[in-house]
Amino acid sequence: MQTKLNLRKVLALGATLAMLATSALASSTSSWPVYGGNANHNSVVSGAPTSIATGYPKQLNLTSTTGWDGVDNVPVMQTVDGVTYAYVLFDGYGTNGAQVVKVNCATGGEVWRTTAQQTPGSLNAKSGFQLSTPYLDDSTGTLYVGVISAYTYDPDTDEYLQNSKSKILALTNLDAAQPTVSEVLINIDGQINTPIVKYGSYIYFGTWPGGSNAGKYYQVDVSTTSYTYKTFTPESYGFYWAGAVKSGNYIYFGSDNGKLYYRQAGPRFDSTAATAGGVLDLTDTTIGGASDAGNVRSTVMLDDGKLYFTSQGGYLWCCTVGSGGAPAISWKASLGGTSTSTPTKVGDRIYVGYYSGFSAGGVQCVGASGSHTVTTVASGFPVQCSILVQGAGTGTDYLYFNTNSDSGAGYCYSYNGSTGTSVWSTDGDTYALGGMAYDNGYLVFGNDKNHLYVVK
Repeated sequence: MQTKLNLRKVLALGATLAMLATSALASSTSSWPVYGGNANHNSVVSGAPTSIATGYPKQLNLTSTTGWDGVDNVPVMQTVDGVTYAYVLFDGYGTNGAQVVKVNCATGGEVWRTTAQQTPGSLNAKSGFQLSTPYLDDSTGTLYVGVISAYTYDPDTDEYLQNSKSKILALTNLDAAQPTVSEVLINIDGQINTPIVKYGSYIYFGTWPGGSNAGKYYQVDVSTTSYTYKTFTPESYGFYWAGAVKSGNYIYFGSDNGKLYYRQAGPRFDSTAATAGGVLDLTDTTIGGASDAGNVRSTVMLDDGKLYFTSQGGYLWCCTVGSGGAPAISWKASLGGTSTSTPTKVGDRIYVGYYSGFSAGGVQCVGASGSHTVTTVASGFPVQCSILVQGAGTGTDYLYFNTNSDSGAGYCYSYNGSTGTSVWSTDGDTYALGGMAYDNGYLVFGNDKNHLYVVK
């Protein structure tokens, strides 16, 4: 009898916890859970500030030391019971290593941060560039984070590339005083430099081993904690900033050396069968490519069944998807310089950033139809990030972006179809490589000094 009574208590407690969990999840909205803000990575927003409110921008200094690496990816954001939070992966420098901080956007204050290396609650990842934008799974309350966990300095090339190792971690209990850090995959060869994305029960990301060495693209089943995975390995070259998008039953992602790959999602992701996927060579001029296409270091954006991305040869690409998931080049446009910017499309306007070194570049608008006319919206600074856009592509649009220069800042520009005008900017600071995130009226971005800005 006692056993049955205890069982009833356990079942009752379980039902209560389930209802509480459901209630908690229902009060939470991830308006910016992934790179580009949504599954299609098209960074269109509404309600973003066209003037800076009193008391903003708020600046949070994440460390007391600075270097070339700091906040080099895009935060993800979440609003819970009306309170908006940003989750930021950054380089903590020295023994602190890579860290994640949760920030209250209204106050600009820390809620929590992961601990220093080799202590409970740490990511246990070495200091250095952390280029992988996390993924916030609001349905399970899990933040997936990719970090570079080990590397060896190569004095001949002045790069931290040799013997690089990375790992994927899951942070849970995000509403607690301190999150729980669990391992998903460890000892991954190469650097995880791409955004983490999720479709169905799978997360996707790619690795970059440097040079012409072949990286891998991963499909990891996170529906259970067994974390089974499959990988796709090209003949050569790796994946850098090249986040994936899903169209139909296929996953699309770019790589260095001018390639666009597609793989069937699910059990056939690693299949060698021709029907399981393939590659589009952007350097093939016989199919509309360009011999100088360059590396594809932008995430692929999907809009109305078409794939949009940029390449470092200075091109914006539009590809259609045919039978069996095979992409084909529809058109390309030459930009004002090198580009790693994921395109943002509203109406007939496509906005991208471009750059030349750390001193020149800007933002351009490309017509999505007709002759694909290219118009410069803003110039005089390098822009490597994606552009957040508020508007419908008719009349006036508002554009939000960062600049990756030694006096980098956050900007808002308006564009009326012919002329771009500066609306506001934050004070010049330092290199701001990753773009902005947006939720509930707040814009968030960071830079190499580990300064985090919140604008409202």
